[in-house]
Amino acid sequence: MAFFGKDRTLFKVFGIPVNVNLSWLFLVALVMFTLAEGWFPQHLEEPSVGLRWLLGFVGTMGLFACLLIHELAHSLVARRTGMPVAGITLFIFGGVSQLQDEPPTAPAEFFMAIVGPASSIFLGIGFLILWFLGSAVGWDPAIVALAHYLWIINFVLAAFNLMPAFPLDGGRVVRSVLWALTNNLRAATNVAANIGAFFGIALIVLGVIMTLQVDVLGGLWFIIIGFFLRQAAMSSLQMVVIRQQLQGETVRRFMTTDVVVVPRDLTVQDFVNEFVFHHRFSYYPVVDEEGRLLGMVSSRAPRELDREEWADKLVDELMKGLDQCVTIHPDMDAVDALSFLRQRDENRAVVVEHDRAVGMLSLRDLLRFLAIKIDLEPRGSMN
Repeated sequence: MAFFGKDRTLFKVFGIPVNVNLSWLFLVALVMFTLAEGWFPQHLEEPSVGLRWLLGFVGTMGLFACLLIHELAHSLVARRTGMPVAGITLFIFGGVSQLQDEPPTAPAEFFMAIVGPASSIFLGIGFLILWFLGSAVGWDPAIVALAHYLWIINFVLAAFNLMPAFPLDGGRVVRSVLWALTNNLRAATNVAANIGAFFGIALIVLGVIMTLQVDVLGGLWFIIIGFFLRQAAMSSLQMVVIRQQLQGETVRRFMTTDVVVVPRDLTVQDFVNEFVFHHRFSYYPVVDEEGRLLGMVSSRAPRELDREEWADKLVDELMKGLDQCVTIHPDMDAVDALSFLRQRDENRAVVVEHDRAVGMLSLRDLLRFLAIKIDLEPRGSMN
């Protein structure tokens, strides 16, 4: 989900990390501006600039608190039904629960999907009651206007997510029903993803029409959401195919076994001459005198030193320790290994057994296997 750099963890709720992407700041600014310059001036009598922007900030934080509750409902139900949750990420399109695996059953997906919109509807009803109550008893108009905005936005959030466009919540509900009827996750995902892609294209067309009718900002927003929805639908289908093709395979089948290791006491000069120039790998495992893995050194690490220091410095002074390396076991399930690499935004890992580097695994190795296996599948097969 790294639209602009790596996601940052803000805090944890029930042990679930809540992450933020820098793209989220754009959405925060847009919502604050819309509230301060649009909503509150329309619902309050000549509010001061300071009050408008204060209420804009409070309303924005209220929206994202509701959004967080929506995603937290997904994550808690997912975890309860056996789906590992890597975290919740806030980004330019709102928020998303990062599930590390597909749902174990169709009912599990149905309840995991429906609980998000249900929580938004519940929050919407709560703020609607506050709005009616505040209007009836004469609360401060600012509080009434804030409650008014929050009940509307929660119902809008629920309605949008209930669109039958995978991977939105409504699309997941559709997939869960098709999965239950056909007992075929891949076929159900294919139908749901195509529906999602159709909705994405429809939003793009609507955005173009709005842009031509001079609603440029709204039109561009619909176009961006449409492209995102279409891409997300196709990516979700690809991940299901990948997981099914890798199911039951272990890392041992894909790893490269001819590992080139570097002694810890080798000088940087010899490392460059004997390894970097000769093998041209990006990373090399570093081992001690008995062959135990100590860490990894990058072929670009010598650039951290002046050329004159290469003859005196040793490789272990440039290496990253094991706590900074991505390592996996050869008997690890290939699907778990793929998720492991994706979570850490890495494209390779050292395969370690009994404290020794026995291989290297790269995403390229996995993708090469997938390409061959998919090519050998009978045409039209959706099993």
